[in-house]
Amino acid sequence: MPRQSDTRTRARDEFARRLTDYGYLGVSLDDIAKAVDVKKASLYHHFPGGKPALFMEVADHCTKEASALLQDALATPGTLRDKLLALAASYATGTYNSALSNQIYYAIRHLEDDQRAEVSQAYVRGLIQPVTDLMAQAVATGELRQADAGFLATAFMELAATVHPAQDGCSPASADRLAQDVVDLFLRGAGPDPLT
Repeated sequence: MPRQSDTRTRARDEFARRLTDYGYLGVSLDDIAKAVDVKKASLYHHFPGGKPALFMEVADHCTKEASALLQDALATPGTLRDKLLALAASYATGTYNSALSNQIYYAIRHLEDDQRAEVSQAYVRGLIQPVTDLMAQAVATGELRQADAGFLATAFMELAATVHPAQDGCSPASADRLAQDVVDLFLRGAGPDPLT
């Protein structure tokens, strides 16, 4: 008999997998129970709120994992460029599950207002605010031009999110090059290199 925490973790992971593949409406607790080999009542024991509660567990886990990776990248010693390279590289090496994150974003419309607010606030606190703070500091020190730090953070993260290993099955060397290209585009723009 699996331990309770193991059942809870397996249910969370299976829900995340199915959410990524089928979206929120395509996930059923019956399917989750079968996949983790427990009775549906056992899922309600672990997640008394049913499907929304299991979804909240998935969203919380996903945000915390991504936030930890982001914090590791932001802790990179060196310049702003070094930190941005670490952030872009974390996307390039597949440390973020953007497909799951997208499905979480789409699914929150099916939640109650308080649940939707909880997921959104955790996402902003864990993933947006730290990058916004980095950009604000870089603007204050003159490393970046005067601009809204939130805009700069969003622009960089959107650029970085376009780089992922699924693209053409890129190798680590290709992923590293893509990360460098993202940082160069962000810091210098898309105009011709002034040194040439």
